[in-house]
Amino acid sequence: MINMNQTRYTRLKAIKDFGYDIDWDDLKKFHIGIIGVGGLGCVSSEMVARCGVGKITLFDFDTVEIVNLNRNMFKIEHIGQLKVKVAANTLKEINPDVKVQYFETDIMDPSFESTFTKEIERIDIILNGLDNIPAREYLNVKCIRLNTPFIDAGASRSGLSGYVHPIIPYKTACAKCISSISIDIPEEKGEPCVASLPSTMAILASIQIQELLKYLLKFGQMIDYLMYNMVTGNFLSYKTMRDENCPICGKKAQIKYNNVQPKISKQVLDDYIDSIKDER
Repeated sequence: MINMNQTRYTRLKAIKDFGYDIDWDDLKKFHIGIIGVGGLGCVSSEMVARCGVGKITLFDFDTVEIVNLNRNMFKIEHIGQLKVKVAANTLKEINPDVKVQYFETDIMDPSFESTFTKEIERIDIILNGLDNIPAREYLNVKCIRLNTPFIDAGASRSGLSGYVHPIIPYKTACAKCISSISIDIPEEKGEPCVASLPSTMAILASIQIQELLKYLLKFGQMIDYLMYNMVTGNFLSYKTMRDENCPICGKKAQIKYNNVQPKISKQVLDDYIDSIKDER
């Protein structure tokens, strides 16, 4: 028998009964962007839909392949279909309350730059699920310059470790600042996936959602930079600091930066960063 006094959000709203002054209905006001519908994006998009946000926008240009069937969302019948289309249809079935739109385009495609910029400006917070360095660095630049918070995350090539790093533009260390801080990050971090464990991805995506909820609903204390090692079972928490000379979010970068072209290689982006460093 259905209890008419309950809704799909009843158990979620019960958090308030434990002393947290939050209004779960506030989530309906927010627009969430998810860049990459892979190991992380499959999990985070479903969780954020079940939480009842107002709108989700998905970005991915890949199609489902047989090797993707270890992800929570994809089934055999999805092979050959666009990941964003499969995800959008699934999310609408999971929670019809949530508006879902998607873009089946490479975010670094020059013809998409204007649209991508406009979408970022409309989004309240972004969850990063990208698996290659140039796109990650490009997203970091775009979010910082457009003042859009994002929660960076990624798994190692082995699928056995990963990190989560909430980034609030001009308030916390951006993804580039991290390179100048002494953090024991495995060299394999951020490279395209070779191995992929759904358990590791689910842990990292879950932490992304926890941080998203704390940020949007304004409760609790957000993490700074968290690393997870599945082999040892350890979670390592790091305290970071903004680099005032950071070529992306530092003072000189704010003055010099006008527009970063989208279709760039890692070398071109590095050259741009070096040009700012030379002016210090």
